[in-house]
Amino acid sequence: MPLKIADIPDHEGFAAPVLPDGELASSASAFTRTFVGYQASCSCGWADRRRFPATPEGAKEAEYRWWSRHAPPLLAAAPPSWLVTKSNLLCEQIVKLAAERPLAALTLLSQVESWQRTLLDQAVAGARETGASWAEVGDAMGISKQAAHERFRAHVST
Repeated sequence: MPLKIADIPDHEGFAAPVLPDGELASSASAFTRTFVGYQASCSCGWADRRRFPATPEGAKEAEYRWWSRHAPPLLAAAPPSWLVTKSNLLCEQIVKLAAERPLAALTLLSQVESWQRTLLDQAVAGARETGASWAEVGDAMGISKQAAHERFRAHVST
């Protein structure tokens, strides 16, 4: 059974069977071929280096590695799904407002922009204070580490 977390939708963890040649088996071939262990893996292509015995306990240990090694940094950078839903809804509603009442949309967007700048500065500062690199900040924003550093270095003390 795949391991899932709602806030990181494109990642499903699993204990991948390891074949005698060291390759990871797909779940379908695992039932028809002999395997020598398990390795934590993810649908995104991530695979842990550590291998566990070909036992039910080994499978559980491999699954735990996905939960403890791969999922935490992804979860730390993923916004909660309920908030993404609300954000998408707000965007859709503002698009409608802009079509029907463009001046009202401009007023609202100006307000959003003013608090968004402050919140963005605070989020970057918080990320840096908790040890995030400029590359991680840039990745979270969809920009390069250089762009993130140039844009926010004056607002961050680290």
